[in-house]
Amino acid sequence: MNTTRELAAIVNRCFASGSSSGQKMKRIFNIAMTVLAASLFAGCASERDGSANWYYFGWMAEAPYAPVFHVRDTESSLGPYAEQTKTITMKDLVKMHGHPCDGLVTAACAMKVGLDVLYPDGVADRTDTGCITKNSPCYGDVAAYLTGGRIRFGTQKIDLSLGDEFILYRFSTGKAVKVSLKPGVFPAPVQALEDKIRNGKFTDEEMRTCQQIEWNYARDLLQHPLADSFDIQTLENFKWTPDLYEHLGKRGDVINKNR
Repeated sequence: MNTTRELAAIVNRCFASGSSSGQKMKRIFNIAMTVLAASLFAGCASERDGSANWYYFGWMAEAPYAPVFHVRDTESSLGPYAEQTKTITMKDLVKMHGHPCDGLVTAACAMKVGLDVLYPDGVADRTDTGCITKNSPCYGDVAAYLTGGRIRFGTQKIDLSLGDEFILYRFSTGKAVKVSLKPGVFPAPVQALEDKIRNGKFTDEEMRTCQQIEWNYARDLLQHPLADSFDIQTLENFKWTPDLYEHLGKRGDVINKNR
């Protein structure tokens, strides 16, 4: 659905140009987004009721650009690489993270863009990949699950300077890439509503409206080629330094992976 992206672009242009109509456009945008959210609510709610897959929306399952991942792991706690790979879908990510949300979808799409560059054969090695995100439940969970990165083993890092950005690192090659959500893709007025809710002064209606708008954004993201929404750059001479952690240890289930 292109409406969300088009409305966001109009509002952002008004703000950027200093137009006196900016506040008016913001109000129009918020009204329009509320209408869109209401139109989606019935469909989302029906998918969540009376089904074993209530947590996995149909628009996510049927999205043309929903990423699918193929990963490689070892076959046991002290064993070699498994001969076969595994497939991870958006449904798997939702079950792992706990809920479908805009952050989960953003992270999954960004990870797909980055991992495809680090692993041109289409199979990401979860014994060989590090990840860096901001301290977000969604971003950190998805990045760790898809890369195998863990703070306690020095293969997952938190960088508070990052926004909607993800750094992926392949240890065996030393190659690092940074994937960033393009400006204007996430609707700016939604950020203000999210901030209000996080500050604790909001109504139940505002919470539900925000929830539906976030889902609408996520739905829209999966309707476009990922290259439309994300930029990627190779980080030259990147050096991986584990975060300081009191219980930092060595991962034991990968020491015999090449046997």
